Amino acid sequence: MDEKNNKTSKQNNTAGKVPEIEEKVSISKKEYDELIARREEKNELEDKMLRAHAEFENARKRVEKDRIDFAKYANERMILEFLPILDNLEIAEKHIKEAKDFKAVQEGVDMIQIQIQEFMKDLGVERIKSEGEKFDPHIHEPLMVDPASDKEDGIILEELKPGYRLNRRLLRPAMVKIAKSNT
Repeated sequence: MDEKNNKTSKQNNTAGKVPEIEEKVSISKKEYDELIARREEKNELEDKMLRAHAEFENARKRVEKDRIDFAKYANERMILEFLPILDNLEIAEKHIKEAKDFKAVQEGVDMIQIQIQEFMKDLGVERIKSEGEKFDPHIHEPLMVDPASDKEDGIILEELKPGYRLNRRLLRPAMVKIAKSNT
C-alpha cells in the first residue's frame, strides 16, 4: 500500500508540471533536426507575436493622441473664419463711440449681421422660421399666450428668442408668443 500511496503522491505533485525524464530517449538525427527546427519556428512566432503586440500598443497610443489633438484643435478653422467678423464688430464699436451719422453705423451693424448669418449658414446652422407660423412643440417653446388675439388659435404672434437647427437637428427651440382664440 505504501508503494501505491507513494505513486499517487508523486502524480499529485507533478500535476500540471512536465515530469522529469528519467530514461534516455533515442531518436533519429532526422527527428532531432525536425524538433530543433520546430523550436526555432516557435521562437520566431513568439517573437513576431510580441513585436505585433508592441506595434499594436504603439498604434493605439498614437491614435489616442491624434484623437485628443483633433478634439483640441477641431474648432480652429471655425475660429479663423469668425475672426474677421469679430474685427468688424470692434471697428463698428469704435465708430459708434465717434459717430455723428447713426445711419452709417446702422448700415455697418447690418453688414456684420449678414456676415454672421452667412458664417452660421456655412456651418450648417439655420434659423427656425416662427412668426406667423403654426405652433409646433418640437421646434417652438411657448413663453407667452395672447388670449385676446384675433388670430387663429396656435399661430405664433411673436418670436421672443430665435431657435436654431444644426444640419436639421434642433439646437435650440424658438421662444414664442402664441395666439389663443376666445372661442
